[in-house]
Amino acid sequence: MDVPAERARLVAEGDRLAGQKSPDPNRVQDVNRRYRALLPDITVARSPETGEPVRWPIDVFGLDGRFWDYEKPIRRPSSARPPEWLAMTGAMRLADPVEHPRFPVVPGPDVPFVVPRILDAPDVRAVLAEVPVGAHTGWTISYFGPLPDETRLVNLWGTNKYLIYQGGGPGGWDWAIPRVADYDFELEPWLRSGKLLWLAPGDESAALREGPSGCPFVDLPGDRRITVIRNGLVQHLASFAGHGAG
Repeated sequence: MDVPAERARLVAEGDRLAGQKSPDPNRVQDVNRRYRALLPDITVARSPETGEPVRWPIDVFGLDGRFWDYEKPIRRPSSARPPEWLAMTGAMRLADPVEHPRFPVVPGPDVPFVVPRILDAPDVRAVLAEVPVGAHTGWTISYFGPLPDETRLVNLWGTNKYLIYQGGGPGGWDWAIPRVADYDFELEPWLRSGKLLWLAPGDESAALREGPSGCPFVDLPGDRRITVIRNGLVQHLASFAGHGAG
């Protein structure tokens, strides 16, 4: 199967159905199911504790797919996520042409960051990886360790909520309002401390790397505010509580 071509066809059909006053619910369900099944599993991290890879189904073909719908994303669960996994957020530097779907897209700031309230917790570490999405450059930041007491985690990349998952117990959802005041874009101190690890772009082995030496993610240029794509516009905001986030 030509996955990009089939994905483009399903995205177009989904947009057509969304524009109808009373779309056939069975057809909508079928298109969504087939789109969800096409999402490729991407290696986004390795556990700093066990070395186990973390793979996540992500629409890497463009921001017009409903994977990136901030309010009602169409996704399937991770196919490989160790018990010590806590959360995964992300950032993205946009490139022209920028897609403008009918739903809001919130891919994060132009440059990667960490969330100190999570990473400062004992035995918590994070892993940073580059994930291209169409013409855009994305980054995932995954957190691992014991669940910090009374600490909000961070919304799953591109969505308005985060998964509660720890030790194989029952899951659930919570939410946090994204605010750049809660982010730290200065990555070098975290890399030096060993709290932040990284995967090299293009490394098929997805080997965990430590320290700032050779890390391509330090001091990247870009807007350090939250990117919001909606209503045909690209905005950069200090916080974003709209569209169901709070």
